[in-house]
Amino acid sequence: MAQLRTAGADRGVFYAAFGFFLASILFSLAGAALLHYAPAAAAPTLAWIAVNLGVGLETLIKAPTWLNMAVLPVIAFALFFRELGTDSGGNFDRGRAWRRSLAFLLAGSAIGAGAELVGTQTGFPFGAYSYGDFLGPKIAGHVPWLIPPSWYALSIVSYDLGRRLGAGAAGRVAGTALFMVLWDAALDPAMNYAFPFWKYDGGGAYFGMPLSNWAGWALTSLAIGAAYEFALGGMRPAPEAFVRRWSPTFYAANSLFSVGVCLAYGAPLAALAGATGLAAALALVRFRRGTTSTAAAPAPAT
Repeated sequence: MAQLRTAGADRGVFYAAFGFFLASILFSLAGAALLHYAPAAAAPTLAWIAVNLGVGLETLIKAPTWLNMAVLPVIAFALFFRELGTDSGGNFDRGRAWRRSLAFLLAGSAIGAGAELVGTQTGFPFGAYSYGDFLGPKIAGHVPWLIPPSWYALSIVSYDLGRRLGAGAAGRVAGTALFMVLWDAALDPAMNYAFPFWKYDGGGAYFGMPLSNWAGWALTSLAIGAAYEFALGGMRPAPEAFVRRWSPTFYAANSLFSVGVCLAYGAPLAALAGATGLAAALALVRFRRGTTSTAAAPAPAT
């Protein structure tokens, strides 16, 4: 019964957090599109909100963004809670689930924070860049506190997708980097080119982003994936049904949000690049799932 209550609780937290996540996305995209394509129509509404509610445009931008980023790690934690608490024999232990879930959270966040702190102060490994003030208070004045848990949230999903490629331990680590880089195809244009949450000091060939940024993403993601795989024991070869269904959905929702921001702020080519990256990621997972399932299937009786 305790296991059933735990299962119900983590599923409930996942659904609630994912609902808030989707609501923040829809609010942000609707507002961004209205401001970009019909500013005259938006002006009276913004004026009324400012006068009657005391909420300015900057707050209307920050609030859903902060909510979005705050629930990312909550969604990931709840999504993989049972997965990380279940051993190879299919036995779930709540204590194991808490220990391993917290370990994954801390590892992904710490490595992401370390890479970002080095990156914002030295330019390695992402290229010279800096964060603006829209993402709130910063660690040591450089990296917003919301950023490290985001590394955990997206990297654990990417690690899960990587394990579905059926390429062993090295493949799971490499897959983490691959899916993270594909996700960034629209993220950086959305948050740097379309709307400046951060900026690259010297600009860059890819919508204001230097190509070295992808090398930085790959290197950081490889380090996180290696920590998940080798230091923390990884995950079982095949995900449970709940994770198998919702992990790609969570990944796709994040990617589509960035694609939508690019479209809302008039960057259709960046949106196309992001949509292509997402399509490639999902097609790869689907293809590999089919081939690994076929390979694992027993031979028909004769």
